[in-house]
Amino acid sequence: MDNEKPEVERNMSAESDLPQPETEVISPAPATERTPKANSSLALRLVVLITFVIAVLACVGSGYLYWQLQLQSQQTSSMATSMQQALQAPENELRQLAQQLQQSQQASANQQTTIEALLQSDQQLQSKIATLAQRHPNHWLAAEAEYLVRIAGRKLWLEKDPQTAVGLLQAADERIAAMQEPSLVPLRKALAQDIANVQDIKTVDIAGTVFTLDGIIGKLDKMPLHQLGQHEQTADENSQQMSDSVSDWKSNLAKTWKALTEDFFTIRKINTDITPLLSPKQEWYLEENIRNKLLQAQLALYQYNALNYRQSITMARKWIQQYYDLEDEHTQEVLQALQALVNLTLDPINVQQFQCSAQLKQLVTYGKLVPATEAEQ
Repeated sequence: MDNEKPEVERNMSAESDLPQPETEVISPAPATERTPKANSSLALRLVVLITFVIAVLACVGSGYLYWQLQLQSQQTSSMATSMQQALQAPENELRQLAQQLQQSQQASANQQTTIEALLQSDQQLQSKIATLAQRHPNHWLAAEAEYLVRIAGRKLWLEKDPQTAVGLLQAADERIAAMQEPSLVPLRKALAQDIANVQDIKTVDIAGTVFTLDGIIGKLDKMPLHQLGQHEQTADENSQQMSDSVSDWKSNLAKTWKALTEDFFTIRKINTDITPLLSPKQEWYLEENIRNKLLQAQLALYQYNALNYRQSITMARKWIQQYYDLEDEHTQEVLQALQALVNLTLDPINVQQFQCSAQLKQLVTYGKLVPATEAEQ
């Protein structure tokens, strides 16, 4: 082996001694340096990409989480609203029930008050019934007499009917006389005085007078109006007729001359009051005004107002005399009726109250007549 080794070394040395061709030497050192840089750049890019991806995923995840949180928040708020509404509905029902209960309590209190008032009035009624049961049976006659006196007052002061009031007072006196109680003599004296006072009032047939005025109102459309100059024209026509006698030639000549001149102008002498003729419209107004005055007279009769009654009749009569034909029979009848009615006297009712009213009240309340001091207590 040692022999082979020198031989190899000799070959190598021989080859080294031979001239070598010139070749471009490429240094391997740069190649070794470029490979790590490329690897590091790729790794950096990979890291950046991974980081970007992670960031995008993080953003998407955070957005998704935010969206989920918003959905949960909306669901929570809607659930809270629904729960609040669900809780508010029973609260409103409870409030309504409380109000209804309060109203029921108030109604119960009012009913209780009404029941107590009814019980109290019932007790008072029972006591009055017991008192009336202990009284004399003639007490009912006294109550009826008091009622008749009250009706008499209504007839006298509201309806202005003294005749009916006198009849009612006499009927009340009959009820008191039927009781046959000597202690009621003062009451009968008071009733007699009231009857005399009402009888002193001059009574007027109000209903008959009103019917008479209605008849006059019905005749207004039958009366003709006064025609101005009608009688004068008739007299002139009679005076213009010619005579057949020859001795009256002068008067006939004068009448002929007058007839000729009247074709040109006419002169008339009127001694009566000049009143213009009325148109149909004015005639209607005149008739309505007269009717209104007669209706006012009827109202004054019911009110016992003598002044208004007399003024209304006088004005209606004046208009009829001024505008209607006084020779017509309907006009004469109406004027005669108005003349009779204008003299009607209406006395005022001076009786202000009945003297027997206070004593009748005592008789009904206490069952007997009591002194004034005891009645006031």
